[in-house]
Amino acid sequence: MGCTFGREHRLRRRREIAQVFRHGQRLESPLFTFRILRKDDPTPRLLVVAGRRLGGAVVRNRVKRGVREGFRRHKEEFLHLDTVVVPHPPAAALRPGELGELFVKEFREVSHAQGNPPHQRGLQEEEG
Repeated sequence: MGCTFGREHRLRRRREIAQVFRHGQRLESPLFTFRILRKDDPTPRLLVVAGRRLGGAVVRNRVKRGVREGFRRHKEEFLHLDTVVVPHPPAAALRPGELGELFVKEFREVSHAQGNPPHQRGLQEEEG
C-alpha cells in the first residue's frame, strides 16, 4: 500500500458519509470522536470534520492536515474501514506532527477497547 492520500482514500459522497454516521460505531477519546464503519473493500477512507468551535480557518486546516498525515503514515491500521474524525478543541493546541501521532495512538486505544459497552468506550486506563 502506497504512502499517499489520494482521491480513493477520501470519503466524499454525501450518501457514503451519511451511511457512516447512520450505521458506524461511535468511539470517543479526549482529542477526537471517531465514527467507524467496517466494509468489505480493503481501501481505507477518511473524512475529517473540523467545526468552527475548533478555531479559525488556519487552525482548522492545520488540524485536518495533521490528522490526514497520521492516517497516511498508518493506513494499514485502517484497512476495511470508513472513518470520520471530529477533532475536539484541545487538538488545536498541538503541532501537526504530534497531532498525527496522537490521532493514531488514540484510534488504536479506542478501537481495541472491546470489553466496554458502546456508551462507555474510550481510552482504556493505563496500568502501572
